[in-house]
Amino acid sequence: MEDSVFLAYASIVDREFGIQLPREKKALLESRLQRLFHEGEETAKYHDAAGFLKALKQDGTGKLLKALAEAITTHHTFFMREADHFWFYRDTVLPWIASSVQDGDIRTWCAACSTGQEAYTLAMLMQDQFGLQGSRWEKTLLATDLSTEVLEVARAGIYEKESLVGMPDNWLRGYFHAVGSGKMQVNDGIRQQVLFRPFNLMTPGFPFKKPFHVIFCRNVMIYFDAQVRNRLVRQFYEYLEPGGYLFVGHSETVERQAAPFQYVMPSVYRKPLDAAPSEPRQNLAGIYQRTREATAGMQHNLQLARQAVGKDEGVEPPKRIKLIALGASTGGTEALASLIQGLRPPLPPIVIVQHIPYGFSRLFAERLNNESEFTAAEAVDGERLQPNHIYVAPGDRQMRVRRLGSEFFVYCRGTEQVSGHCPSVDVLFDSVAETAGAEALGVILTGMGSDGAEGLLKMRQQGARTLGQDEASSVVYGMPRAAFERGAVMRQLPLSAMAGCIMSLSHQQGSVGKDESDGQ
Repeated sequence: MEDSVFLAYASIVDREFGIQLPREKKALLESRLQRLFHEGEETAKYHDAAGFLKALKQDGTGKLLKALAEAITTHHTFFMREADHFWFYRDTVLPWIASSVQDGDIRTWCAACSTGQEAYTLAMLMQDQFGLQGSRWEKTLLATDLSTEVLEVARAGIYEKESLVGMPDNWLRGYFHAVGSGKMQVNDGIRQQVLFRPFNLMTPGFPFKKPFHVIFCRNVMIYFDAQVRNRLVRQFYEYLEPGGYLFVGHSETVERQAAPFQYVMPSVYRKPLDAAPSEPRQNLAGIYQRTREATAGMQHNLQLARQAVGKDEGVEPPKRIKLIALGASTGGTEALASLIQGLRPPLPPIVIVQHIPYGFSRLFAERLNNESEFTAAEAVDGERLQPNHIYVAPGDRQMRVRRLGSEFFVYCRGTEQVSGHCPSVDVLFDSVAETAGAEALGVILTGMGSDGAEGLLKMRQQGARTLGQDEASSVVYGMPRAAFERGAVMRQLPLSAMAGCIMSLSHQQGSVGKDESDGQ
């Protein structure tokens, strides 16, 4: 490649994409172009850099410029890259959002998202934090990239299994499923929370109506010169809410003169809480007109896209909880007693399996009846379940729930050992998954072994909301650990917080009164 041709390419790449191509990148450009000529549908007829350059300058469709962008951009990323950012996002940023965002609209932008790993990681963290709270929180995040090719990979959400090494086991079990040999796909629920769109960071003006709470733009600005970097930083500052966070790559820094960000930690910056809110965007119509092809309206259409996902792709708000299932073993009698004492009517029927000998199960039920505001008793085979009632499994029978129309019934039959126990938490949870599905809430408490883990996972897979007791408050962190590691637990909580969470979830879709079992 002649120097004059290389310099012409470098000028185009700088102007259109903001990416610097110093002379030492000449060989890299040559190799990328040769691959483009061999693999690209629009570029297969070209054989040398000079010929393609001439066609590029004459092309009025933008297709060749798009092909050049695909060729020269690098899309190297992986799950949990620079993991400390994600833990800070989980432990600091999301609690701030939970306490300060009043309308429930969480606005997150993952710029230069590449093949989607970063965006999906953020979506999983948000699901862990807010998923149990149903429709109160709008968690859809915007993910953009210059390359439409990598965006297609991101939308599919299919990755090699070995690329997921190091990811928490509960994510692997709860948010992924196998698709063919050696591949895993992000579950539909998480993929629907990410809106992938093409966008060029060099576009004059950002086409967003509202500022974001969080912007991730990592390992991108290293390709830009100082002038472009500072302009982007100023725009990021403008498009953040007061208190909002900007994450950049570990090898990147934000210059103080570019924007008055507060330094939080290496590669994490914050817009001051007392900063003046951003002014309404001027000439927005003109901005949309200039960027319409690249952005498809971007966040102007974000709410419409969210609605479309909800209507067209089967995403429904969480159903009202009509049944609560609890399971426990070692230490469970005290844990359950404490939990039940913290609950207040109205609540749907509560069914309990506690590993306890026959005879003691009846005494335990009587204790719950005396110490709580609910009617509690040992379950009777064939009994209809009623709101504000608690049913404790007999100590020598397997207990299952069955449904007839809108009513639930309990059946106490069989003395076989399942998961090493009779009664077994797995047996109860399996039946609840089958009969109540997304209308159930499952809770696993302290206990030895793993009984209940598989059943709770089935409940979660059927759409039920699921909770697990945390290690610190468990007498034995066996059953809750097994469930958590299988991905069955949507959220772990200390025992002291469990009652409040159960009541909150149960009341989200309306109160549950005495007439619930009559379908009214």
